[in-house]
Amino acid sequence: MDARATYEQGRATRAREVAILEARASRVATARLAVAASAIALVGGIVWARWGQWAWAAIAAVVALFVVLVVVHARIFDAKERAAAALRFHERGLARLARDWDHLPVTSARFQSVDHPFTRDLDVFGRASLIQIVDATETRLGEERLAHLLSIEAHGVWPDAVLARQHAVRDLAARFAFREALSTAGGVLGDEKPDPSPIIAWAEGKQGLSALFAWSAWVLPAIAFGVMVVGSALQARPGTMAALIFAELAVGVAIGERLTPMLSAVSARESALTRWRAMIAAIEREPFASPLLAQTRDVLAAGPRLASDEMAALERIVGFSDARRSEVFRFFIGPLLMWDVHCAFALLRWRARAGERVRGWLAALAEVEALAGLAGFAFEHPDFAWPELASEPAFEARALAHPLIADDHRVGNDVRLPSAGRALVVTGSNMSGKSTLLRAIGANAVLAFAGAPVCARALTIGPARVATSMRIDDSLEQGLSHFYAELRRLKRVLDLAREKVGGPALFLLDEILHGTNSRERVIGACAVVRDLLDRGALGAVSTHDLGITALERELGGRVENVHFEEQVQGEKMTFDYVLKPGIVQSSNALRLMRAVGIGVNDP
Repeated sequence: MDARATYEQGRATRAREVAILEARASRVATARLAVAASAIALVGGIVWARWGQWAWAAIAAVVALFVVLVVVHARIFDAKERAAAALRFHERGLARLARDWDHLPVTSARFQSVDHPFTRDLDVFGRASLIQIVDATETRLGEERLAHLLSIEAHGVWPDAVLARQHAVRDLAARFAFREALSTAGGVLGDEKPDPSPIIAWAEGKQGLSALFAWSAWVLPAIAFGVMVVGSALQARPGTMAALIFAELAVGVAIGERLTPMLSAVSARESALTRWRAMIAAIEREPFASPLLAQTRDVLAAGPRLASDEMAALERIVGFSDARRSEVFRFFIGPLLMWDVHCAFALLRWRARAGERVRGWLAALAEVEALAGLAGFAFEHPDFAWPELASEPAFEARALAHPLIADDHRVGNDVRLPSAGRALVVTGSNMSGKSTLLRAIGANAVLAFAGAPVCARALTIGPARVATSMRIDDSLEQGLSHFYAELRRLKRVLDLAREKVGGPALFLLDEILHGTNSRERVIGACAVVRDLLDRGALGAVSTHDLGITALERELGGRVENVHFEEQVQGEKMTFDYVLKPGIVQSSNALRLMRAVGIGVNDP
């Protein structure tokens, strides 16, 4: 399947469906107004024209027709919401292919942390990020799970966990209809991704209600109705009857206020749990081939009833509970019937039966959603390679490029780090591609560890922990200079290399120690690289200082010098972004200064 053509066809189809349903809803709304006007006219005829018995029968028929039209209109509206959610699924697919960042969610910025070993340097979160071209989640937990997969520091048992995710992503990549259905079911929530923690906390809670509440739920309504029926028969004073009724209403309102926190925790307005039922039902129905996906689906089937059936039961209870949103119902009908108490006990019975499984259901949904996002990325980039997972540390790629760069601007390069204790020293002129190469190595490692394909013709990667020092921020508030801030980042990379938990460090150091003079920069940078390699780390260092390239001779094959360079024709300077062996022989700083209008002469 061609991703762009599939999305474009789906967008056109869903847009037509939305237009048809909107027109249909408009016609039904007009019919409702006409029926309401007819009812008013009939009432006027009865009052002023003294129409006979037929007018009352006509009013009954009109009211019945109005109710039918309300139900039909609600169903059309629901269908339109689903079609609009499906339309958004296709539109976002096209936006990801076009790298149209302004039309993709940016809620992932909340996952950004300056203390993380690599996410900020590698543009994992935020605008124009890795997660933006992968994220198709519709729930908060799904987004959080995807963010976790893209920021894992230690990868558990290598390579089993990554292979299991890779198999699952391959499976889901071929299930386009399922991924569309899953996104559509969750998309009716809109862009908002409600926090599920209140419903989880309630489901796992133990607090119940006293027997007094159970007693009041049946006795007080019986007393109220008894007063109305028996009191009328015994010709009791209206004032006495009204006082008893209002007392019962006051008690009911007070009890309802005490139950509000519990009822609100599962309210349709406070939680989206019941609206995730369709997503879970879609997972339950899908015949996955991947063991990981099948195992995840089995979580939803554990217990006497399927998760979707239990959630449907909860949805019905919540539907009754949400009747209290009406002010008339809340202060008159509800208290008279002790409605809130009956709903609360129904919720407690549901919690006792299924509450302990809610967290597992939502975790299973989040897992499938996150993997489905990675699968969409695989579907949209069929030319990307599935990485081969080596048992020993290594990073060897053919035609490696950065996945955030558009297809028509992307240039691939071969990168070879065949074992632990190996490094590339990358030199080159300004804007030639040094930083992009380092970020391409890191971004593709992140994708590989998550279980996704990578932007390369081939990649062999072994166990490693990505650690970077690229974007350095000084801080007036903390009194940190740029150079000292970089030293702290380098110290963190070295500490991670010393841990060796989850594999050696895959280090990426951009313009290392450029905040100090050339002599000290060479001495310090060489010391850092030696320390990292001695500890079994592998990676790449970019620099403008050619003194660091002496490491290739000093360390006897453990370091390889590579470079980028510009091409100059007359006054025009261009870049081919092709990685070449050896040390760069040119620079372009003065030429760039003159290009932006800064007058400077060659010495």
